[in-house]
Amino acid sequence: MAISTVMIGWIGIIFLLILMFARVPVAFVFTIVGFIGYWLVNDLKPALNVAGTTLFSSIGSYSFAVVPLFLLMGFFASNAGIVSNLYDTAKKWIGHIPGGLAHATILGGAAFGAASGSGFASTSTLAKITIPEMIKAGVNRKLAYGVVASAGPLAQMIPPSILMIMYAIVAEEPIGALLIGGILPGLLAAVVYMVVVYIQVKRNPSLAPPVPKATWSDRFGSIKNIWAFALLVLVIIVGIYTGIFTPTEAGAIGAFTAFILAVFLKGMNKEKLKNSLLETVKTTSMVFFIVGSSFIFGYFLSITRLPTAVSEFLTGLPVAPVIIIIGIIIMYLIIGMFIDMIAAMFLTLPIILPAIEALGYDPIWFGVLLVFLCEVALVTPPFGISLFIIKGAVPDSDIKEIIQGSIPFIIGDLVIIALLVIFPEIITFLPSLMT
Repeated sequence: MAISTVMIGWIGIIFLLILMFARVPVAFVFTIVGFIGYWLVNDLKPALNVAGTTLFSSIGSYSFAVVPLFLLMGFFASNAGIVSNLYDTAKKWIGHIPGGLAHATILGGAAFGAASGSGFASTSTLAKITIPEMIKAGVNRKLAYGVVASAGPLAQMIPPSILMIMYAIVAEEPIGALLIGGILPGLLAAVVYMVVVYIQVKRNPSLAPPVPKATWSDRFGSIKNIWAFALLVLVIIVGIYTGIFTPTEAGAIGAFTAFILAVFLKGMNKEKLKNSLLETVKTTSMVFFIVGSSFIFGYFLSITRLPTAVSEFLTGLPVAPVIIIIGIIIMYLIIGMFIDMIAAMFLTLPIILPAIEALGYDPIWFGVLLVFLCEVALVTPPFGISLFIIKGAVPDSDIKEIIQGSIPFIIGDLVIIALLVIFPEIITFLPSLMT
């Protein structure tokens, strides 16, 4: 009995998941399954042509230049001391209120997101800078871990977000609209996390005793330390929003501005410059390899007509579209507990996106929502990467305490997801003003 192409597509997905759970590198999994699957459906020669050209053609695009540029900007900004200055300023302004240091960490995470674009880099930097200081000031360890685990990934929401750029390229949506669409949800997430801290500290003040109140002169004096951050964000956000330059040009200008700031603020030397460039190259190579290989897998799925079959099935269900969206969200939350959500995004987008568009949902809205789900996955046990980043950055930390500390913030994430679904304008409002 002949196997249908749709069935071959499902078999390919099953093998892909098996290899992922076996810890085979994601890029290799996409390439192997995509190539063999394409071979089975469309013969060897076409499969060799796809494998031989796709890795280059998929990433040999001007749009992809924005990825290393924003990554480089983040490394330069970190060397310029922008994060530590932001944290110090926030601490002086709100450190004296209940849970003040935790609130300052959340604001620092949101702010660093606007100068980074990488959730991994943001979480690692915040962990090294803020957790020792919070614990030293008497903040409960679990609370300190939970705050950083949730605040660090905010970099994935607030532009310039590398993950937003990846979605925009794969979904063929405007990069600028995706980046701007993440601003309000990112700020909403920061506010919800601060509310979570407030509720915990209000119930148990010993979780985060306030630090001594800074004088007004110290507070206003600290503002001068954040001028570099303000300049960097102003250049990028205003430039993209007003259309003065494209997101790719914004990446180049942002990287150059961050480098000048690092030199000016004496945060740059030959060693730091070398490390910044090497880290950018390593991270970019990893991202590009995953993206290129995902295109091979995507071509395999497209010739099996599996995405079309799934789209027709979902749109034909006798339920309201919002019920289908809720089901998709639950699916992503479950997937994120076990496999890397970046890989999951590239795996599922060719299947899910046609259905989303057929149901009448804005792909910009869905893209921002999906990136937030990726952010939640970074904190979700048992395999949330943020949890392990903190474990590595803080040598005496306990993974059990890190997970326990993150649970209240995961509940906050569910509230945020509900708000983004009920009020999609939170995402679409700013992008609508760009047209």
